[in-house]
Amino acid sequence: KLTSAQRSIAKMTNFGIVYGISAFGLSENLEIPRDEAQQYIDAYLARFPHVQDFIARTIEQTKADGYVTSLLGRRRPVPEIRAMNRQTRGFGERDAVNFVMQGSNADIIKVAMIGIARRLQEEGRGARLLLQVHDELVLEVPEAEITQVRELVRSEMCGAYALDPPLAVEVGVGDNWADAKS
Repeated sequence: KLTSAQRSIAKMTNFGIVYGISAFGLSENLEIPRDEAQQYIDAYLARFPHVQDFIARTIEQTKADGYVTSLLGRRRPVPEIRAMNRQTRGFGERDAVNFVMQGSNADIIKVAMIGIARRLQEEGRGARLLLQVHDELVLEVPEAEITQVRELVRSEMCGAYALDPPLAVEVGVGDNWADAKS
């Protein structure tokens, strides 16, 4: 079982790498020496070599096409990826990988929101979809519908896009957003 500090390191490393974090950036975020941050990055990439392959393929395809595409086909031009200036080109590379992750996440959550709203209406539920915050949805749900709506939300979120492994979804309940997250 991981400690809270180990979970923070793992989370920051996991998300940081796919969003283009450097050893410098990771060391600043975790307040650790740069060489220690590089060791975390190296260990992560050694354990998950397909991540580095994904990043490299994404960059090469974006250089060839001049744009990057989300899972559901949205395109974003990335002219910086062909820049002569190394810093500008590096920004384009990070931006390309970031868009695949963030853009695909946005696509999936929108599909889930449409499915949830449709099912709430079809089933005559009193629950309402109130808010989206990144990859989270906030609903207002009558007490009597909590169990059914929890499963409806889980089903629509997990089924929004078939992935292997499948999406993992946590559904919280509370009197407010903070309570639902704890």
